[in-house]
Amino acid sequence: MSARIALMGSGETAPSMVKVHRALLDSLEAPARAVLIDTTYGFQENADELTKKAQSFFAESLTTDLGVASLRRAKDASALEITRFRRELESANYIFAGPGSPSYALGNLHQVGAAKILEEQLARDVTLCFASAAAVTTGRYSIPVYEIYKGGSDPYWQDGLDLLSVFGIEAAVVPHFDNHEGATHDTRFCYIGDRRLRMLEAALPDGVPVIGIDEHTCVTIDATGRVEVLGKGLLTLRRDGQAQEYPSGSVLDVDSLGLSHRQETRLSQRTVVQETDSAQQRFREALGAYRVDQAMAELAATIADKHIEDAMSMVGELDAALVDGFVDRKELLDPLVQLVIELRASARAAKDFAASDKIRDGVAACGILLEDSAEGTTWRFATSD
Repeated sequence: MSARIALMGSGETAPSMVKVHRALLDSLEAPARAVLIDTTYGFQENADELTKKAQSFFAESLTTDLGVASLRRAKDASALEITRFRRELESANYIFAGPGSPSYALGNLHQVGAAKILEEQLARDVTLCFASAAAVTTGRYSIPVYEIYKGGSDPYWQDGLDLLSVFGIEAAVVPHFDNHEGATHDTRFCYIGDRRLRMLEAALPDGVPVIGIDEHTCVTIDATGRVEVLGKGLLTLRRDGQAQEYPSGSVLDVDSLGLSHRQETRLSQRTVVQETDSAQQRFREALGAYRVDQAMAELAATIADKHIEDAMSMVGELDAALVDGFVDRKELLDPLVQLVIELRASARAAKDFAASDKIRDGVAACGILLEDSAEGTTWRFATSD
C-alpha cells in the first residue's frame, strides 16, 4: 500500500459507506489502528455524542476499534493533552475525521502544527480518510462554510492544511457537491450555491481546480497518482465554472485529470521519515519496551543538558504512557522533577529569572506545579487524576 487520502462528500458513518471504509481498511498492510480526530466538531455541545457515534459505527459495522486523537480547543489544551493528540496520530495507520466546521478545525489544527504531523504520517504510508467538513480542510484553499452560509460573510478562502500537496496537487476540495437540502434555494457546493462558488473561483490562482465530491461518494488519491471514485455519486473537477464529471467506478490518474499542478510532490521530497538517534528517540524506544530506568536516564540527561523543550515533551509522553496501577506516577517522576527544581534553583541563583520562569511555566504546562516556600520548593500534580 502507498500513502493515500480518501475524501468523502458525506455519509461517512452511514450504511452506504460501510463498503468503502471496509475496502480502505482491508488494503492496509498492517492491522488497522484507526483514530478519530474530534477537532472538526469540538465546539459542539454534543461532541461526546458524535465521538461515540463514530466509535459505534466502526465497532459494529467495521469490527474495528476507533481511538480518539482529541483536540477540541487548542488554546485550552495542556502540553500533555497536545502530546497525547500527537501520539495518537503517530500511532495510527487509518486517520479519520468528519463533520463540523472547517474553519474551526483549521484554527485549532494550525495551532499545534497538525499538517506537519499528518504529512509525516503520509510518508509512512497511512490512509487519511477525511469526510465532509474535514475534507474541506485538505486542500490548499478551504471554504469557511459556516461564516459564509450561516454568518453572511462575503465569500473568501481560508488557508487549508494543504495535505493534497504531498501528491503535487494544489486545489480546493468541496464536499456535499450535489446537496439539495435548500429546496427553494441553492445549497449545492457545500451549501454556498453556484453564485458564491463562482465568486470564490474568480479568486483562485490560474489553473487551480475545485475538486467537487457528491454526497455518499468517496474519491481516493494515492502516491502513485491513482484516483478512484467510489460510492453513489460523482467526482467533479471544475475550473472557471467549467465542469467535468466522473461517475462512481472511474479509475483515473492525477496527470490525466490535470491535477499535478506542482512539479514535484512534497511526498517525494521526504520519501522516508528518518528517525534520528536522539535522546528523545531513545527515550521513546525505552518507554515502549517498559525499560523505565533507561527512559529515566535519557530524560535526566536531557534536563542536565538544559534542553528544556525536549524534556517537557518527554515528560508529557511519559505521563501519556502511564497506565493506572502500572507505577506510582509521583514516585516515578519525583527524581526527574527534582532535577528540574535544581536547574531552576541554579537559574535563580544566577539571577536568570527569565530562564527560571520558563522552567516553571514549562512544567506547569505539563500539569506539574512547583510551589516555593521558606523550606524550599516542592511539587504536585495540577489535578488529582
